[in-house]
Amino acid sequence: MTLFFLLLLFQVAPVFCNLLEDDLQPQFFDINIDREHPEKIYKEFEDFVVKYKKHYKDDVEKRMRFNHFVKAHNQIGRLNSAMKNSKYDTKFGINKFADLSAQEFKSTVSQVPPGNYSNLPLFQNVKLKRSKRQLDNMPEKFDLRSKKIGGRYIIGEVKNQGHCGCCWAFAATGVSEVAMSVHLKKTVSLSDQEVCDCGATKTPGCIGGDPTLGLQYIAEYGQLIEDEYPYVDGRSNKLGNCAASGYSKELLAHSLQFYRIDPYNSEYDIMRHLYILNVPVAVAFRIGEAFKYVTGGILEREDCDDEKERVWHSATIVGWGRSVNKKGRNVDYWILKNSWGDWGEDDSGYVRIVRGMNWCDMESHGVGGHIPE
Repeated sequence: MTLFFLLLLFQVAPVFCNLLEDDLQPQFFDINIDREHPEKIYKEFEDFVVKYKKHYKDDVEKRMRFNHFVKAHNQIGRLNSAMKNSKYDTKFGINKFADLSAQEFKSTVSQVPPGNYSNLPLFQNVKLKRSKRQLDNMPEKFDLRSKKIGGRYIIGEVKNQGHCGCCWAFAATGVSEVAMSVHLKKTVSLSDQEVCDCGATKTPGCIGGDPTLGLQYIAEYGQLIEDEYPYVDGRSNKLGNCAASGYSKELLAHSLQFYRIDPYNSEYDIMRHLYILNVPVAVAFRIGEAFKYVTGGILEREDCDDEKERVWHSATIVGWGRSVNKKGRNVDYWILKNSWGDWGEDDSGYVRIVRGMNWCDMESHGVGGHIPE
């Protein structure tokens, strides 16, 4: 055991009481794993620091981070215990967020709820080429990650929005860049930063927004490639940073057609959008601790209503499927691509979420798009 943890073992109580009075509660003293051997959680923290390349400025911050880690560990233990006594088989585990305070984590999500876009055309009214017979025979499983254009996968690598709540811009770009790739028959990566800087009009992009707002900007003004307007974490913490003028846009203005998914027919319409157009659907939804710490299985249980205030997030649906869980239940699911880098199932950046149940309003706020021939 390192000197730091030996000192922590004997000094933790008085030190923690002097650190963050509002944040420390009795959580440290409620370690839920083998309380006779607390050194195990110290070892887990050391492994966590190495795995996620954490760097703390001094021992004071390290003790504070350890306290957050213990809280996360306890919460994850409660989530996994609840699964054992339920019909679900979702798994939860430590990830890179485990040493953050609640306020710090808030910077990775949106504080702005999705808007009302009832005047926006519905996808179900868009004329498309596929026949009704083809639509009636949609497969049980479908995954855009397996689709290629010009020998390259049309779904790009998982991006990382960092400590900025512009998930909405990443979700909008997740639609536009695939729509552009399908149209050009070659893969492109478009600028999330441009949308985060320029698409937000009332609040800074890092405070939040929703994907429809992002697609609205892209449709009207077009979008640059990522290399010309690269992502800088935190750049959109204030308004007025848009720097897209004077450049030649890869995706031209007024070329993207976008539309909302009918919330009363959303499951079928989302599947239809993916299957016909080979383009993801961006969704806005509420999250709780379960989404934050999911590491495996299919996320079914909703805990978004457990939060004191509504926390919103956005991502893209890139596929669907059906699976028999370990308890013998058939579960229909969505495949969701996030923008948190190494997170989710096996740190892949993806998660499966129950389909057809409007999990945390996910199927109520969908938006899609394509570039007509």
